[in-house]
Amino acid sequence: MAGGYLKRKMIDAIRDLRDRVEALEESPYTLCESAPIERPPCVAIGPRGGCLVTPWHAVHAWHYRLTPGDVVTYEWGQRTVVSVAQVASTDIAIATMDAEADCEPARLLPWDWAVSLRTDRHGEHLRRPIRCLGTRADGTVHEATLRVIGEDWAAPGPWSRGDSGQPVWLPMPEPVLLGCHLYSGYGPAVHHWWREISRVTAEMGVAPAEATWNQ
Repeated sequence: MAGGYLKRKMIDAIRDLRDRVEALEESPYTLCESAPIERPPCVAIGPRGGCLVTPWHAVHAWHYRLTPGDVVTYEWGQRTVVSVAQVASTDIAIATMDAEADCEPARLLPWDWAVSLRTDRHGEHLRRPIRCLGTRADGTVHEATLRVIGEDWAAPGPWSRGDSGQPVWLPMPEPVLLGCHLYSGYGPAVHHWWREISRVTAEMGVAPAEATWNQ
């Protein structure tokens, strides 16, 4: 009798754990699939401006970088670039602005992102692609399918050569920046370089925040 009761409790506990894991895995997919095709306030309007990852810093592409004195336009206003730094030897550039942003910055993938976005044994190709959004040089927003996340991301889609340097993100309630195009649909993944990015932003006493999946 007691043995049967304990067995049922164990089975129930295993099923409950399985359901929790499945819900956790589905959360980012569900949020991204239901998100509207629109530019979040942290993404600049027009080319080169990139995407804010702290109230003071924007990630953009080193090969198409901003320079001190450039004015970056957002839907809520403008900010002037005071300095630009390259992250390691990557195509990631960090622009420091002259004042805090009037919006919430984008977030980066959490350190345990592979728990939810399952990958192959190499830890890069997603077992199940996820919807992402990005801006083009003409200011329009397009959707694509994120297929690879590792040191680099890959989201082949309706991009063209002129979209080089534009940001791509997961359209969560708090957008998750993947990176900016090095070339059409590909680029270095910002979460992979979190420590190096934080060394730059630490000068202002801030660091990029991680995404929260279980919303």
